[in-house]
Amino acid sequence: MSVRILISIAMCFALSGIAFAGPRKPRVVYIHTETATPGHAADVAGKINSSGRFAAVDLYNANLVTPTLEQLKSYDAALVANRNGWFDRDALGNVLADYVDAGYGVVLAPFTNAGAANMSLGGRWTGSYNSILFGNNITGTATLGTFSLPDHQPSTGVQTFNGGSFSYRPSGTALQPGAALAISWSDGKPLSVIGPLQNRVDIGFYPTSSDVNPGYWSTATNGTQIMVNALLFTIRPKVLICAAAAIEGTGGLTNPRFTDPRNKLGGTGYFGAIDLFDAAIATPTLAELQKYDIVFSWNNVDYDDPVAMGNVLADYTDWGGGVVLAAFATTGGGGLVQPLQGRWETGGYRLMDPLAGMTSNSPATLGTVQYPNHAIMNMVASFDGGALSFRPTSTALPANAVLVAQWSDGKPLIVTSVTRHNRCDLGMYPPSSFVVSGFWQENTDGARIMANALLYTARPYIGILHSETTTQTAPMRSRLQLQRRFSGVDLLTPLQTATPTLATLRPYSALLVWGNNNFADAAGFGNALADYVDAGGGVVMGLYANTANPAPLNNRPKGRWITGGYDITPESALQPTISGTNATLGTNLAATSPVTTFVRKFDGGTASIRQSGNPNIRGRRLLQWSDGRMLTSQHNFLRRFDLGFYPPAIAEFPSGWLSRTDGTVLISNALDFASSMRPCSGDFNGDRIVDDIDFVLFADYYQLFNDPRGDLNGDGLTDDSDFVFFASGYDQLGCP
Repeated sequence: MSVRILISIAMCFALSGIAFAGPRKPRVVYIHTETATPGHAADVAGKINSSGRFAAVDLYNANLVTPTLEQLKSYDAALVANRNGWFDRDALGNVLADYVDAGYGVVLAPFTNAGAANMSLGGRWTGSYNSILFGNNITGTATLGTFSLPDHQPSTGVQTFNGGSFSYRPSGTALQPGAALAISWSDGKPLSVIGPLQNRVDIGFYPTSSDVNPGYWSTATNGTQIMVNALLFTIRPKVLICAAAAIEGTGGLTNPRFTDPRNKLGGTGYFGAIDLFDAAIATPTLAELQKYDIVFSWNNVDYDDPVAMGNVLADYTDWGGGVVLAAFATTGGGGLVQPLQGRWETGGYRLMDPLAGMTSNSPATLGTVQYPNHAIMNMVASFDGGALSFRPTSTALPANAVLVAQWSDGKPLIVTSVTRHNRCDLGMYPPSSFVVSGFWQENTDGARIMANALLYTARPYIGILHSETTTQTAPMRSRLQLQRRFSGVDLLTPLQTATPTLATLRPYSALLVWGNNNFADAAGFGNALADYVDAGGGVVMGLYANTANPAPLNNRPKGRWITGGYDITPESALQPTISGTNATLGTNLAATSPVTTFVRKFDGGTASIRQSGNPNIRGRRLLQWSDGRMLTSQHNFLRRFDLGFYPPAIAEFPSGWLSRTDGTVLISNALDFASSMRPCSGDFNGDRIVDDIDFVLFADYYQLFNDPRGDLNGDGLTDDSDFVFFASGYDQLGCP
C-alpha cells in the first residue's frame, strides 16, 4: 500500500468519527468462552477497568448462551475473543452484525479473528465486518513491531509489547479492503487494525495476560493500552432526539419529522446510537438523558410539559451533556408553539430570543459566516432553507452568545455559547425537503450543520496559540486531531506575528498556549487571554510561556494575565528552565483527576526541559517529574492548567518528549477538562468538597500570609479577602 493511500485512509478515519470523551463514561462488555477458567475473563475485565476510561466493564460468557441485541445495546462497545467454541456461532455473528449496524463498537481478537474455522463468527458476520482477513493463528514469541499510524488514537501511548511464549497472532498479513494497519508484530503480522467500518477494530493478540498464564502477553508491556485504545476508537457519541415533532395522529416516532433528521444524522457516520423520544407525550428524566452524550430537541407542537422539559434540559446541561436546540424550541412559534420554559428560560441557557418567534414563506440561504474555520462549519459549503426557510425574526442575541453563521437575510442560523461550551442553537427546522418540499433542501448541507453542531456540544473545540514554526505546531495539531476527542483543532496565527482579540478567541472551548519566540505584544495578548478566561474559556499553558525567561525573551503573557492572577505560578516565583538530564513521570498526586486518567508513562527525552525550581503555586500539583518538579498543575479558581514541559514532541523538536509515551494523552486530558470543568474555590485537596480538610490547609496558608497556595482572588497572597471566598464554599460544603 502506498504512503499516499495510507495517509488518506488515516485521515478518513480521523474525520469520519469521533471517539469518546465527555461527562458520560462508556460501558463495555467482554464476550468470551472462559467457562472452565473464569479467572482468565476476569483478568481481561480488570485490565480494561484499570484504565479509568469506562463506567463499567462487564463479562458475558457466550460459550453458555448468546446475548441478545437489546442486552448488548446497554454497552457502547464489545471486546470479543474465544479459546473455546461459541454456544451458537451463527446466532452470535448475527447479533454482533446487528450491533455494529446499529452504531455500536466491536473489537475482535484471536481466536475469533484468527483460529480454527469453527471458532470464527458465523451467520451475517461475513468478511465485510472483519478488519483482518480470517485465517489460522500462529504461536511463538513475538514482540512489538512497527507503527504504520504512529500518531493515530489506536497507537497512542503504546511503547512496548511482548506477547509471551504463546504470542497468539494471525498467520497472515492480509487485511479486509479499506482497513488500515495501525501496529504490527515484530514479524510483520497485524497487531492492531482499524476499519473498514468506522466502529470496528481487530487486535492480533489474545487478551488474557501473564498475570494468569506466563505464556500470555506480559503485563510489564502495553497490552492494556492497546485494548483500551481499540475499544475507544470504535465508540461514537450516543444521541437522543427528544422532540415534540409529530403532528397529532400521524404516527408518533415513525413520523418522518422524527425519522428524517435521524436518518440524515446517521448518514454522516459521526454517531453511534441515535434514539427517539416523543416529548409531546412525556418528559424524560435526568437519568434517562444521562445515557446519552447529546440531546437534540425541537418542536412543532407543544412539549408535554414545557416547564419540566426546560428544567431537565438545564440539569442535563449542568451535568455536562451536549444540548442542541432548533426551531421552534429556540424562539417559539409566534404564540402558536411554546418554547422551552422553566429553568431553561430563567437560568440563562438560551442563545436566541425566546419571544421572537419564527418567520417563514420567504426563501433564504446560507449568509455571512463569521467564523469560517469553526468546527460547525466543517465541510459546510451550502445551505438552502427552501420555500419556507423557518428562521428567527430577531437578530438579538444574549451577551454570552457567539454568532457563528447567519442566514442570507442576517438572521441567526448557528449560535454557540462562551459560558457553556456544550450548547448550540440552530435557527432552522430539522426535517428536510424529503418530508415537505418547502423545508430545507436535502441536496445542501443541512445534515452536516446539524451533525457538526451536535459534535461541537459533546467534544471541545480547541485553539492552539504559540510563537513557533509550523514544523513544530502542525504535528501537534495532527496528534490532537487523531485522538478523536475534539470537534475541531485550529492553529491560530503565530503570536510573534499577531495578537488575537477576544473576538478571535471566543469560539474556542479551550486553548493550548506555549511560547518559544517573542510575542508581538505580550501585554495585549495577556489582556485578551484574561478576558477569554473571564468569559468562560479554559487555558492549558506549556513551557516556555509559564517560566522565567531571560531577557530579551518576551514569550509569555503579560498585562492583566499577571496582575489579575491568571498565572498558576505567581510572577515573583517563576523559575527558569533546566535541561540535559533525563526525567520521566514521577508521582501522581491526583489519581482521580480527569487530567491524569490513563497517564502511565512520560519520558522527557535526553533534554527533559522543565522548571528548575518547585515554588509554591496558586493551585495544586497533579503530576510530578521523577525529580519532584511540576509536570502538571491546576489553578485554584480558574479553568487553568500548566504543563511543566514543552508541548512539541521529539518527532518535531529534537529536545522534545518521547512521542510514544503519554504526553498526547496528558495534553488532551487537560484541554478536555479545562473546557468543561467547574472551578471550585477553596477545594485545595481536589476532592470536589470544601470541608474541614480544606479549612486546615487554608489556615496553614493564611498563617504565612504571602503563600499563594490559599490565594483565591489572584493577588498572590492568602489573607482576609481570600477567607471571604473560602467561607462561601465552606458554608455550602461543596462546589458551585
